[in-house]
Amino acid sequence: MVVDDHINVSDDRLMNGLIPVVRIMQRVSKSQDDSLVIDFSHTEFISPVFALSLIVFLSGCGKRCSFRNTTDYLKLIGFGRGGIRPDRMRQSEYLATMEGYICRTYIPIVNFPAKTNNDDKDVISSVVESIIIRQLNIPSNVAIGLKYLVEETLDNVTEHSESDRGFIFAQAYPTKGYLDLCIADRGVSLLGSYQRIPGNEIESDLEAIKAANRGFSSKNLPETSNRGYGIYTSKKMLTEGLGGQYLLLSGGCFYLKTPEFDSFYSLPNGLRWNGTIVAFRIPYNVDKFNYINYIE
Repeated sequence: MVVDDHINVSDDRLMNGLIPVVRIMQRVSKSQDDSLVIDFSHTEFISPVFALSLIVFLSGCGKRCSFRNTTDYLKLIGFGRGGIRPDRMRQSEYLATMEGYICRTYIPIVNFPAKTNNDDKDVISSVVESIIIRQLNIPSNVAIGLKYLVEETLDNVTEHSESDRGFIFAQAYPTKGYLDLCIADRGVSLLGSYQRIPGNEIESDLEAIKAANRGFSSKNLPETSNRGYGIYTSKKMLTEGLGGQYLLLSGGCFYLKTPEFDSFYSLPNGLRWNGTIVAFRIPYNVDKFNYINYIE
């Protein structure tokens, strides 16, 4: 099966990256073929949401996948190669590779082992954060919030997802003053995480994503699980403090929060991601932001 879709992700809304991905998901789910080829001949522009949500879907679709006619941008971000893999490099090599992006407006896809120790996780996250902050000359007050968003989300990937790999990808839009950053895993999803807990009463992807967004899970979950995986604090900091946008995809559902909009959605026809994707649109020139106002 060959999937050739016109992909031109407009950057006016964070969730626009989902539109072509869902079209691809629908075509793949209807095919009886064991293998598929994604043809990027008609690709004009992609976003971090598009790239990582497609990677997570394809890794769990049960078909052999390949790509052809990848664009120069897709090659630059390492899409076809699966991204930069820090665990297959010396630390000095990883640092030097990432430094090569200091004059760009993006970082490549970083494909990291989800089951990693805290020291390795800290190196991966701190390098990503440092490059982005220096690329855009992000002021210190926003930089602290950026670090919180990245590190809280990475903790969820390494502690809760049961995934083998995690992914980070970011693209800035300097003329518009914001950054799109996406972190994903191909693990058990939010629902799967809750179902591991004794006494769990959450039975669907929609219930799971709503529970996480309330900042607690259910009355039967232990206190350590009632943090909602940091989602409540992250979305509040981003949307209320920075005026940004928050997008969460898990299993067969997704959630969008902006300063003007707050809603949950279910995918059609049983489509789902075997994993969780979190995306942030981060305005980075916000004078009056103080992250401490949003930490509980």
